[in-house]
Amino acid sequence: MEYLIGLSLALGVSLTATVVGFDRDRVLYAFMAVVIASYYDLFAVLGGSSQTLKQELVLSALFVIVSVIGFRTSLWLVVGALAGHGVFDIFHADLIANAGVPVWWPMFCMTYDLTAAAYLALLLSFAGLSATRNGGRDSLQIAKVEPPRTDRSIRPQVQMELDAAANQSELREFQASFRHLERAHILSQVSTLEHVRVHWRMLVWAVRQRDVREICGQVFRILGAATMTAFGLVPAGNTGGSNVSAVQPMRIPDDLAAIIAARSE
Repeated sequence: MEYLIGLSLALGVSLTATVVGFDRDRVLYAFMAVVIASYYDLFAVLGGSSQTLKQELVLSALFVIVSVIGFRTSLWLVVGALAGHGVFDIFHADLIANAGVPVWWPMFCMTYDLTAAAYLALLLSFAGLSATRNGGRDSLQIAKVEPPRTDRSIRPQVQMELDAAANQSELREFQASFRHLERAHILSQVSTLEHVRVHWRMLVWAVRQRDVREICGQVFRILGAATMTAFGLVPAGNTGGSNVSAVQPMRIPDDLAAIIAARSE
């Protein structure tokens, strides 16, 4: 459960930051890394050991320094700080005896750290966000990157299926609604943005249906879509729901196959 909560919270915070625009300020993830590193210091205070606090302060200072340097130079260092802290969580108990650390914290923090690091790496690699300071300004600069033709042209077809799904939900035809989401998923596999967007809509559907299995499945699939689509590591024709294996290729309906083929030419 700690892993699931860590993954869900990290994705929720990161996706919200993207939607709202918080992550356009380069300080966001650097500050996140600083805050995360400070929690073991807090736990040392709660544990009542000054010796443990000294040890924790030394180690947390290392992550803070890397994060600050990353903020001033390249956010790839912040990716390293977050990922490094996730690895640190695994071995923390072997390095420092901190009685104030909750039993569940290392697993939760490791999952959060690694997910946040992966998300920031995705933004830097594929979302056109600059890792370095630009002309002394402190905001992330959105690069003018021309999207691939598939990303640009598949969106109307995906949106048609999403709109049809929304219409069916309004009619309380929830299974029919999900079938349209599955069709949207098949189309979206050529675009990271659309792929993540469809899985988000599937997650919203699952929450409204109170389908715990689907909720858990979609949380993991959002992460997979965000990190694997750009490399083509997606099972063609997979319908995207938790009722099928996430790695199982499936037959693409003829009408959708024709759309995908036309958009790829």
